[in-house]
Amino acid sequence: MLENFRQYIRSRQLIEPGERILVAVSGGIDSMTLLDLMRQVFGGRIAAAHCNFSLRGAESDGDQQLVENYCRQHGIPCHTVRFDTEAEARGHGESIQMAARRLRYDWFESLCNEHRYDKIAIAHHADDSAETFFINLVRGTGLRGLTGIGDRRGRIVRPLLFARRDEITAYAALNGIPYREDSTNATLKYLRNRLRHDILPRLDSASGNRFARTMEENLMRLQRAQQYIDLQIEKLRGEALRDHSVDLAALDPECLSFELYELLRPYGFAPETAEDMAGVLRNRAADSDLTASGKRFDAPEWSAAIDRSRILLVPRTVEPFRDERITEDDPRIEWLTVKELPDSLATPPNVAYLTADALRFPLLLRQWREGDWFIPLGMAGQKKVSDFLIDAKVPVPDKARQGVLVSGETIVWLVGRRIDDRYKVRQDARRIVRITL
Repeated sequence: MLENFRQYIRSRQLIEPGERILVAVSGGIDSMTLLDLMRQVFGGRIAAAHCNFSLRGAESDGDQQLVENYCRQHGIPCHTVRFDTEAEARGHGESIQMAARRLRYDWFESLCNEHRYDKIAIAHHADDSAETFFINLVRGTGLRGLTGIGDRRGRIVRPLLFARRDEITAYAALNGIPYREDSTNATLKYLRNRLRHDILPRLDSASGNRFARTMEENLMRLQRAQQYIDLQIEKLRGEALRDHSVDLAALDPECLSFELYELLRPYGFAPETAEDMAGVLRNRAADSDLTASGKRFDAPEWSAAIDRSRILLVPRTVEPFRDERITEDDPRIEWLTVKELPDSLATPPNVAYLTADALRFPLLLRQWREGDWFIPLGMAGQKKVSDFLIDAKVPVPDKARQGVLVSGETIVWLVGRRIDDRYKVRQDARRIVRITL
């Protein structure tokens, strides 16, 4: 398995020479196996990240202890964080699973930004990909949702997608890899578990134990079909999309709703909105709707307006950023000493630890401005905030909402992204603040 692991990473070019990798580790058999394989192949270029979601009491704490012990034994840097996932889910009006996913990936990204990890390795494997196919099929999806799980997305890589669950189980047993079984994996409350424990085994039995191999082949064909479509859409994008304007003459009337959706999907438009837009354009072509020009369709952050032979895309109006002054006794500030600090300073994006000796209160939370600069954590020289946001590929609507925390005239935190290196926690600091925004 180790050699297959190396070969898969090499053939798929998932990790480049010299890159540093953050390995997401839950403590289960999949992620512990991934951590063991990554340790053997990449040695000192890896670190582990474990989220304690506080959902299973002592069981969650036991998972964290296992990961920390393994990392300590093998000299692997280990980042841990504890979330109040239920409170987060209630506050955002979302399911526990969605809240956990959001918290997890936001934290991984913040670790990469802070510690300069190049990739995030996730332990999804071939069986997970097949389960995702059926979940999306049941819930409703386009072709992209039927391609299973891809082996890369942005910083995220999935080096175990070549392996099936039974191969991982055999490798862990043979090599004595410690792991813990999440008790929720056995309940049939969740659709994924019903597929894993009931439906997919029946399909495998009915197919003479060939179902898993057939699914791998099907997913590969679907992925190739999606790759071809993506290539054609990119060509169309180059022909039809200029300066946030879609040239309708470049679109095929027979595929209008599909092409509109693919072109507008990066702007956040839903398939149903693209279908409505296509319906208006078809009626106009049939001369049954003479009021099509000027009609507007909204996505969360963009609006699309039909203007004769084109569609104009404009950012939706963003609510003005409201400046806030933060005093020393603000409830969002917690005062600490070096001895009171946790073992890990890894935090969610909305939390920062700062050396407070040089802070001048009240602090000012305001929107960033052209000309603003700071010294990002880990860098020796100053950098313009505008350049930092460009390098981080921050979308235009998010830039408009970007805040900075200012002490006097000095930016101490580009909120949610990076603190200033001059205010990082030092061992000789007399006072430290933990700020939550």
